[in-house]
Amino acid sequence: MRYRFFTTSTKAWGAMLAAIGTARESIYLEMYTFHHDTAGYNFLSELERKAREGVRVVVILDAFGSFGFTPILVDRLKNAGAEVLFFSYWFRRTHRKILIVDETTAFLGGVNISNYSVRWSDLQIRITGKKVVRPILHSFARVYRLCGGKNPALKGRNKPRLFGKARLWFIEHGLAGKRFALKRHYTEHIDNAARSVTLVTPYFMPHHWLIAAVHRAIVRGVAIEVIVPRETDYKTVDRINHYYFDLFTKLGAKCYLAGEMNHAKAMLVDNERGTVGSQNIDAQSFDWNVESGVFFDDPQMVRDLGRIIEGWKKNAFLYDTKEHTPRWHDRIFALLLRFFEPIL
Repeated sequence: MRYRFFTTSTKAWGAMLAAIGTARESIYLEMYTFHHDTAGYNFLSELERKAREGVRVVVILDAFGSFGFTPILVDRLKNAGAEVLFFSYWFRRTHRKILIVDETTAFLGGVNISNYSVRWSDLQIRITGKKVVRPILHSFARVYRLCGGKNPALKGRNKPRLFGKARLWFIEHGLAGKRFALKRHYTEHIDNAARSVTLVTPYFMPHHWLIAAVHRAIVRGVAIEVIVPRETDYKTVDRINHYYFDLFTKLGAKCYLAGEMNHAKAMLVDNERGTVGSQNIDAQSFDWNVESGVFFDDPQMVRDLGRIIEGWKKNAFLYDTKEHTPRWHDRIFALLLRFFEPIL
C-alpha cells in the first residue's frame, strides 16, 4: 500500500485531477459539494474527456451540498457518456468526498470541489493498492444502489473479505448496519487512550457522550487537545466553537484556535493511531450523514499525521477562557442550535 496526505484543497485537487487523467477503465466520484467554479482545476471537462474516451465515469452528488450543480452541467456529463446520480434523502446527506480511479487508487477526506474552499487548509489522503481500495469501492457501490444505480459493474459488488496484515482500515458510517460506526470508533479510541488524544475539526458541537468520554480520559491523566479555526465560514458556528472550547478548557483540555480556515477532520491517539475522514464533530455527521474515513496504525502514517498536526498547532494559539468568556446569549444560542442542528 502506498499513501500520501494533502493538506490544502488545491494540493488535493491537483493530485485528484492527475489521477483522473491516468484513468483507463473507471472513475467513481462521490462528492458532498461539487461546483463548476474551480479556476485552473476543471474537473467537469476532465470527467467529460475521460467519459468520451470510453472510461466508465460515475458521479454521485449530494442533492443539498451540490445544489448549484445545474441540469446543464449534469447534461454535459451525461452527453459525454457519464452517469450522474444524486443522493436525496430527507434529513440525510452523503457528506463524503471519495474518488476511486481504476479500482486501484482512492482519495478520501475533507476536500470538496468548490472555489469557496480554494484557500482552505484541509486533509485528504490518497491510497493505492487494490486490496485497500476494495472496501472503499464496495461502500461506493452501496451508495450507488441507494441512489438508484443499475450498472451491473457496480450494482453486483459483494462485500470484500477482510485482508490480512493491513495497517489501515476503512470506516463506513451512516449506511444500514453502520449507522453509529463513528460513535463507536471515537468512544473506543478515546476510552482506550493512554497518553494523548488530538481532535481536529472545523465545526465543534460535540455530543454529550463525546464530552463524557473526553472527561473520563482527562481524569485518567490523558492529555486532550482540540484544534479548530479561529474563524470558520459560518460566524454563528464560531460562537458555538468558542462555547464548547470554554467548556473543554475548564475540563482540562488544551484548545487551539488556528489562524486560517482549516477544514480537516482527524484524530490522533497516543501518537500510535490515526483517523482521517469526512466527519465533523457535530450531530449531523454522527447521527444523520453518510460519512467515511480511514483508521490506521502504520507507524510512518501516524508520524506524518503527527507532523501535519504539529505544524497546524505552531500557527495557532491557545484558547484563553479569560479572553473568550461566553456571554449569556451565547449559551442560549448554543442550546437552541443543538436542538435544531440535526435538521439544519
